[in-house]
Amino acid sequence: MTGDHTVDNQSTLRLVKPSTEEPDSYLFDRRRDERRRASGKVTAVSAINDDPDTNKRIRSLELFNTSDTGVGAMSHEPIEMGSRIVMFFPPHGNEKGFDLVGQVVRCESKHNQYEIGIKLKAMAKPISAA
Repeated sequence: MTGDHTVDNQSTLRLVKPSTEEPDSYLFDRRRDERRRASGKVTAVSAINDDPDTNKRIRSLELFNTSDTGVGAMSHEPIEMGSRIVMFFPPHGNEKGFDLVGQVVRCESKHNQYEIGIKLKAMAKPISAA
């Protein structure tokens, strides 16, 4: 080969402007079930564990999405990760009320509230309130 050919394999650096937005918790979506928009308030009772002697807190949650395996809601106060939570859905028209049981898997501060991710227990079938 005639002539001296060299290739520069060095990477170039790019400067990234700082952002005030926090990155998403996960770089990918681990959900396997389709999310559906939800709206309305439900009453919920949370406890750090299943011990009956544990202090329980009654809270109001504003729902924003649901799936077969979880619920997304907003709360005015944080809920500890891993807390057991029971959400009470009141009767509406001819429909019976029901309860859903889950565990808090995410709690992030957003716009002076807390975005709560709740993973429903495996039974995920509504518990009849009637």
